[in-house]
Amino acid sequence: MGETTFAWIFFGLYLAAVTSAAVIGIKKMTGFSAFSVGSREVSPVWIGMSLAANLTSAATFIINPGLIYLYGVSGVIAYAVALPVGVFIGLIIFSKAFRRVGDEVTALTVPQWIGDRFGDRRLTIFFAVASLLQIAFLVLITVGLTRVLSSVLEVPMLVAMAMTIGIPLIYISIGGASAHTLTNAAQAGLMIIVAIILLGSGAEYFAGGIGGFLDRLAAIDPMLAEPVNPESLLFRDWFEVVACNVLIGVAIINQPHVMSKALYLKSEKDVNTYLTTGIVVLVLFFAVILVGLYARILMPGAMIEPDAVVPTYIVEVFSPLVRSVILIGLVAAGFSTMEGLLVALSTIFSNDIYRPLAKRNGGLNDDEIDARAVRYSRYFLVALVPVVALISYGQIVNPNLSVAILGQNGVYALFSATFVPILFGIFFSDRISKGAVLTAAITALVVHFGMYYGEITMYANNPAVPATAALVSSTLVALGAMALNRRPAPATNAR
Repeated sequence: MGETTFAWIFFGLYLAAVTSAAVIGIKKMTGFSAFSVGSREVSPVWIGMSLAANLTSAATFIINPGLIYLYGVSGVIAYAVALPVGVFIGLIIFSKAFRRVGDEVTALTVPQWIGDRFGDRRLTIFFAVASLLQIAFLVLITVGLTRVLSSVLEVPMLVAMAMTIGIPLIYISIGGASAHTLTNAAQAGLMIIVAIILLGSGAEYFAGGIGGFLDRLAAIDPMLAEPVNPESLLFRDWFEVVACNVLIGVAIINQPHVMSKALYLKSEKDVNTYLTTGIVVLVLFFAVILVGLYARILMPGAMIEPDAVVPTYIVEVFSPLVRSVILIGLVAAGFSTMEGLLVALSTIFSNDIYRPLAKRNGGLNDDEIDARAVRYSRYFLVALVPVVALISYGQIVNPNLSVAILGQNGVYALFSATFVPILFGIFFSDRISKGAVLTAAITALVVHFGMYYGEITMYANNPAVPATAALVSSTLVALGAMALNRRPAPATNAR
C-alpha cells in the first residue's frame, strides 16, 4: 500500500461514522429547538466529552504546539497550566447557574439568554451581531485542518480546505445539535486515543527525567527551558504567562458554543457528571501541546513555520498506519469545535434575528416560523463558507506569526464582551440596569480592539493582554454602575 492509502481508508471510515451520527440526528430533530440544543436525552457523560472536544480542538492539538515549539516551557505553563485552571474555575462557577437560569427563560442561545435575563431585545441583537467574531476561530480551525489534511492525505491546499469546510457543514446542516453532540462525543473518544499516542511519542526525551528533558531544551536555546521567555512575543513575564491566562480561562467559558452545552442537560443533577467528565478529559487534551517541545528537540535547527509544526512532526515520527490514526484524531479535534461554532452561529441567526422579525411581522404561525428557522439556519451556514474560505486562504499564504493570533483576537474580544452580562445576569441581575450591561460590553470591545490595533503598550500584540484589560475595564464599569444604583436618591427641600 502507498503511504497515503491507510490515511484515506481511515478518513473514509470517519466520514461514514459522522454520516451515521447525522442520520441519527435527523431522527431526533423534531423542531427548531431540537436543531439548536438537541433533544436533551443525551447522556451528560457524552455532553461532557463534547465540551472537552469543543474547548480544545485544533487550537490545542494543531496550532498552539507551534507556539510552544517557538517559545518553549513558558508557553506550556501558560496554555497547559494557567489557562486550564481558569477554564475549570469558570466551568464550576457558571455552568449550574447558567443552565438553571436558561431553563427559567427557556433560552436556546447566549444572546437570547442575555436579552431575556435583562428584559431587552436590543441586548439580544447586539450580542447576536457580536457573536460573528467567532468566525475568527472558524478560520483558525480551517487553517489547522487544511494543513494536516494536505500533508497527510497529500492533496492540494485548496482541496484540503474544501474538505475541511464542507464536511462539517453538510452533517450539521442535516442533523443539527443532536448530530453535533453525538459526533463530538465520538470525536472526543478519538481525540483521547490520539492524545495518548502524541504524548507517548516523546517518552524517550524523558529518559533523564524532567531535568534531563529541560537540559535538552536548554542546549538548543536556554530560553526554551525557562518559565518565562522575555524574547518571545506572548510569554514575556509572569503577568502574560499566568495572570492573563487564568483570567482568560475563566472568561473563555462565556463563548456561545461552550456555555450552550449547559442548556443541553436535562436536569440539575446531570451537571456534576457533565463537569467531572469534561474536566478529566480536558486535563489530557491540554497536555498535548507538549508535542511542540518534542518537535523542537527532534528538529532543533529547522525553524518550521508555527502552523506547520504538528503536520511536519506527524510525518517525520510516525508510520503510515499510526499517522492515519492521528489524522482522524486531529480531524476530530478540529471538526468538534467547528461543529459547535456552526450550530451556535446558525442558531443565533435564526433564533435571535429571524424568529423575532417573523413574529413581529405576523402572517405565519409558530410551526411555520420554526420550519423556516431551521431552513434559514442552513442558508446561513452556506453563506459563511466564502467568508471563512477567503480569510483562511489569506492566513495560509500570508500568516501573521500564526493563525492563533487571529483566532484569539476574535474570540477573546467576544467573551470579554459577554463576561459581564453572563456574570451579572446570573448573580446580580436585579441590581444592575440593562444600560449598564450594554455599556460594559461596549467598553470591553473598545478597550480590547483599541489596545490591540492602537498598539498601546508593549503587550498589545498578545491578544490575551488586551482581553485582560477589557475584562477588568468592563467589570469595573458594571460594578460602578451597580454602586450608583445603590445610592439613595438625594433629598429634596420642602417648600
